[in-house]
Amino acid sequence: METNKLKKDGLKGEIIKYFHFFYLSFANHLVSKIPSYFIRKMIYKYFYGMKIGKNTNIQMGLRVYSPWNIVIGSNCSIGHDSLLDGRRGIRIGNNVDLAGYIKIMTLGHDLDDPDYKTVGAPVIIEDNASLFLGVSVLPGRRVAEGTAVALDSVITKDTEPWSIYGGNPAKKIRNRKIDHLSYNRNYKRYFH
Repeated sequence: METNKLKKDGLKGEIIKYFHFFYLSFANHLVSKIPSYFIRKMIYKYFYGMKIGKNTNIQMGLRVYSPWNIVIGSNCSIGHDSLLDGRRGIRIGNNVDLAGYIKIMTLGHDLDDPDYKTVGAPVIIEDNASLFLGVSVLPGRRVAEGTAVALDSVITKDTEPWSIYGGNPAKKIRNRKIDHLSYNRNYKRYFH
C-alpha cells in the first residue's frame, strides 16, 4: 500500500513538473517570438503574472524563469535575447534601459556544498540605470540609481548611484556628470 502511494505521488509530481516546464516553455519559445510588443506584454502580464509598468517595451527573444516574481517599472526597455531569472525575485525600477543579451541571475549553486545546494537572492535595478549589451548581474546585487554599466561587464558587487562601471568583475570607472535624466527610455523598433 505504501509503495502504491509513493508511485501515485511520484507520478502526480512528475505531471505537475511536466506542465510547469511546458508553461515556461510556451513563454520562452513561443511568446517571446511574437512580433508585437503589445501582445507579448499582455501575455507576460496577464498569463504569467509579471508586473509591468506603463510604456515598458520587451523586445523579442526574452527568456524568463519564474516570471511571476519579476516587477518592471514604467518607461523601461528590455532588450532582445535577454534572460531574467526571477526565481528569487527581480525588481526593475522606472526608466531603465537593458540592452540586448542581458543576463540577470538570482539563483546559483554552492560550489563548496557536497549536495550542490542552490543559493540565491533577489536582484534590484534602480531607476534610470543603463545596462549595455551583454551585461550579467549576479544574484543578490543592487544596481543603484543612474548606474551605467559598460558592454559585457559582470556585476558582482552593488554599485554606487550615478556612476559608470565596466569589466569582469565590474569596477567603478568614474562618477557620471549628471544626477538626473530628462527623457524616457521607452523606444520601440517595429517587429522587435
